[in-house]
Amino acid sequence: MQINRKTHNITKYLKHLQPSELYVLGLVVHPGVEARLLSLGYDVPLVPGQRVLAPARKGPASRRNAEGFNVIHRDQPKETAYRQTLWTWTQYSGRNSTQEMSKLVDVPYKRYPRTKILPYSIELEIKVRDDGQKYVVAGPFTNDEADTVLATNTANMMRETLGGFEVLDKQLSSWVSAPIRRLNWQLLPPGRNVWDSAVPALERAIESAPAGNRGVLRARLSAVGAKKPDFVAVGMGGFDGYAVFGFVREKLCVLESPHINNATYVLPMESWEKVSQMTKAEILSAGAHTARIVHTRSWFDALDEVLSDDQKAA
Repeated sequence: MQINRKTHNITKYLKHLQPSELYVLGLVVHPGVEARLLSLGYDVPLVPGQRVLAPARKGPASRRNAEGFNVIHRDQPKETAYRQTLWTWTQYSGRNSTQEMSKLVDVPYKRYPRTKILPYSIELEIKVRDDGQKYVVAGPFTNDEADTVLATNTANMMRETLGGFEVLDKQLSSWVSAPIRRLNWQLLPPGRNVWDSAVPALERAIESAPAGNRGVLRARLSAVGAKKPDFVAVGMGGFDGYAVFGFVREKLCVLESPHINNATYVLPMESWEKVSQMTKAEILSAGAHTARIVHTRSWFDALDEVLSDDQKAA
């Protein structure tokens, strides 16, 4: 039975399952579902093993899944936090001459303390049953309390992106085995000057950000681009707005986030293919990145240190 409405607790749809029994959430792929899948970034034709992280813009459940969320502690005293913004002003530079100036500044404000919860990073996967029927699924989940919150959010994410969900308790062994291929990144075509080739695609990502954030994002992306990356990839789906800059000699990838109060992640690069197949949770975990550069005024100095000549020679 397909459920097309938001659910507050998935357990009311699991009464036919045994405790600790495995299940997946999914839908049969019919033309309407296929059209939605293609809009999420799936390749044509749909083949088993394709995975996509749904974009955060689809709704609150999709946003929690792709971007995470904050637990705000309103029972605690407020703390000072900082919001990064771009200040611009006109400066006189001579007789009858002016010059437009700008700089990034950290603006303090008061807020309740908060704990950042990392994204759930549940991806939608194409699977084919042994009778040839195609499904889009998420999971598996276990019918117990530990998986309730995650499965409930996933059900609501599927409703936002695909229009609904079903609880599928068929034997998992009935799915045709296929290698996983994630479709969350687009590697931009290389050129004689990689950065110049990447600017139009990155500008589109910048323009999709809130107007007040664009100057900050443009300054950070330009700073990484000035380091002459060997390749650039832009995020799709749940990675929308993200960019990866690859530095082959340094064996590093720099992942830049579209959120102005987040952080830049520096990842070891054995190969771009390996990085592109990591989940968002894996990329953001402390075990995956070698450095995390917080978005403050010292960000530019920290970037210089990571990609310094000394580092290149190491």
